[in-house]
Amino acid sequence: MPLKSEWKKNLLLVFGSVAVVFCACLAGDRLLGRWVMRPAPRGTMELIFPPNAEQTFGFLEFTYTARINSLGLRERELSPDPKTFRIAAIGDSYTYGWGVAAEETWLRRLEDALRAKGWRVETVNLGKPGAGPPFYAELAEKAIPLIRPDLVLVCVTQGNDLNASGDDEGAPAAAPRSRAAVLARALFPNTMRMIRDLRVERMGDTRRQEMPPQTSTAEDNRRWQENTARDFHEKMTPEERARFDAMDPRVRDAFFAGTFNPYMVDLALKNPRIYSLPMNMEDPWIKTRVDNLAGYLGRIRRAAEEYGAMTAVLSVPDGPYVNKPAFEGVAKVGYIPDAEWMTAQNADEGIRRAAAKAELPFFTASPAFTARETEPDLFYELDGHLTPKGHALYAEGIAPEIERLIAPAVPREGGT
Repeated sequence: MPLKSEWKKNLLLVFGSVAVVFCACLAGDRLLGRWVMRPAPRGTMELIFPPNAEQTFGFLEFTYTARINSLGLRERELSPDPKTFRIAAIGDSYTYGWGVAAEETWLRRLEDALRAKGWRVETVNLGKPGAGPPFYAELAEKAIPLIRPDLVLVCVTQGNDLNASGDDEGAPAAAPRSRAAVLARALFPNTMRMIRDLRVERMGDTRRQEMPPQTSTAEDNRRWQENTARDFHEKMTPEERARFDAMDPRVRDAFFAGTFNPYMVDLALKNPRIYSLPMNMEDPWIKTRVDNLAGYLGRIRRAAEEYGAMTAVLSVPDGPYVNKPAFEGVAKVGYIPDAEWMTAQNADEGIRRAAAKAELPFFTASPAFTARETEPDLFYELDGHLTPKGHALYAEGIAPEIERLIAPAVPREGGT
């Protein structure tokens, strides 16, 4: 009997010791959270564009210069302040700011609006012209560990990004995590975060050699676009050439001069109904695109959650769906618009459904645009992108939603 009692005491001692050590480890992990700061990226990296590059574009309706930071983003260098709430926006040319200065983009105006109310925030532009949801997911998985945002905005352009959401095979899923990894991150989030940060730091060791800046002038880009336009024109079918000849003379002249986006013309000739294509939510093809988009949104959400960041989905307005002059403008470039299908409600619905499938909050500023649907200067007449005034309106329309989302987590200026 005494032997059995002694055995029980030893067993209790072992379990008690393990419990004490386990609790001490948990407490240590929580304490570590007070000291582990967001890492500051060093050196150069080509997240999207060649680092430290500068490109000037001169088009029929605008001229602008894009300056790229050391991480390959159309952005300033990131703030080293660990207390600044960082908002990263992933998107295409409408987020990048095609046709406007960096200070005029809706993202920078959103930052200005939030800062004016005392919120200590910083926005990071992860926009890339011509990109789509597959690239958004890849970029999120690469950029989030490096820039460590607190909020990731997935900026889905109406119509276009549903078309670009992949083939019928669906969106590739992220690699599954082991149960052990899930448990370790749940129990020791700060320790696991520090380990991931050290891994990112080691990756950074390979990119610290500074790269020379790459500069291209407006004339460099004009010649490149002129050559591309000439190549497209030579390859036009007789039917395409007839439709091209029927375009607005300003478009044709600028196309040959290299001062109009040749890819926009080429797309109009090959798929003139592309704007109305993704509007019927009952079409099986569109349902597949919605599912694909939801899959990419899920990958981005998971990449953000790995680093404790929130994720939200924004619908970014494309002119023909929310603005009558822009609707008329696409016809001048050779597209065939359909007023019955091309509505703001239809344009938002596919994005809304994909966000719901990914269990992410969804926000739109379409009502702000439809309330001013006859104004002619919110979108460039022929190019179709947001003008500085359009960027300002979008920021104004989306800012209240973002403010409500971040309010519980963001310090105010002068606060802690």
